[in-house]
Amino acid sequence: MSAAVEAAGHHRAPAGELAEELVGADAVRGRLAELGAGAVSQVLAFRPGSGRPAGVAEQRWDEELLGRGVELRVLVVDAVRGDPSAVAYARRLVGLGGQVRTVSALPLRMVVLDRETAVLPLDPGRADTAAVLHGRGPVAAPVALFDGLWPGAAPLCHPRGRDRDGLTAQHYTLLRILQQGDTDLVAARKLGVSERTVRRLAAEALEVLGARSRFQAGARAAERGWLR
Repeated sequence: MSAAVEAAGHHRAPAGELAEELVGADAVRGRLAELGAGAVSQVLAFRPGSGRPAGVAEQRWDEELLGRGVELRVLVVDAVRGDPSAVAYARRLVGLGGQVRTVSALPLRMVVLDRETAVLPLDPGRADTAAVLHGRGPVAAPVALFDGLWPGAAPLCHPRGRDRDGLTAQHYTLLRILQQGDTDLVAARKLGVSERTVRRLAAEALEVLGARSRFQAGARAAERGWLR
């Protein structure tokens, strides 16, 4: 480990420990680079927001993995489908052998390497701190979370349409998020959209449900079995 990375706040776990803490954007990027270089068979990733790597270094990270024959599976949010640059990058990954699928919402940013190491945010609202978990036991939950979402996710090349009620998967996910009491800000982060889009989606759902308030919409959605 370089002195620069250590100074940036990289606290490597002692031998035998199951976790380590990274503090500082440079420490997170540096440790991801190290872990990526050691990946052998598979990398799984949640990428909320734009779905694109934050910079050239991260793009090279993807390309280097695929160039070595490591399987790369990436989940991004449905909102990415409306961003031409994000779609272009995702299609480029697919062209290199990667797999990119979309879901209505993602709970956090996450990377799992060889199903034995996971990099998770210490705070989902920040990208400059992270925890690294080691071992199949500690990493079992992140792996199960990814594996639970992957089969139902839509390949990026397949369109996400509206159902007979005129709603999309985003609408249903938003209703479930709001039922949990989350704010528009939290809902926006999970869906990878703006708060304005959250309000628009909520208004559309209220109209379909014939509801005058979000509380009433939640009750009617529950009656229809939409919140299961």
